Amino acid sequence: MKHIIISKSTELLRVPVDYMMYVSSDGNYSNIITLDGRSRLVCLQLGQVEDIIAEQLGDNGGNFLRLGRSLIINTNYIYLVDVAKQQLILSDCKGSWHELTASREVLIKLKTYIESLKLTGNE
Repeated sequence: MKHIIISKSTELLRVPVDYMMYVSSDGNYSNIITLDGRSRLVCLQLGQVEDIIAEQLGDNGGNFLRLGRSLIINTNYIYLVDVAKQQLILSDCKGSWHELTASREVLIKLKTYIESLKLTGNE
């Protein structure tokens, strides 16, 4: 199983890729939220986490998508995109459920992106 490894001074965080649901920005920090609902604050900006994901996963990092300025999501867990309510729900359909908010523009792009995957057979 692949892992994302984030190492800073005295700390090393190792998260299985399939268990990483999303990353949210918190000022100059980022919260990594896993399938079990746990949250880990890391001393990295969202862009730095995005770079780590791309660097460590390469082409396999395609499941992670940056949404606007405050979110990186694992697209495998998209359950609902509601543009009208500006709501995004990530779920594994086994008990893990996260309701997030995002701008209408971001959600419209996300919905279009998912629909395009379905049409190309990549879903």
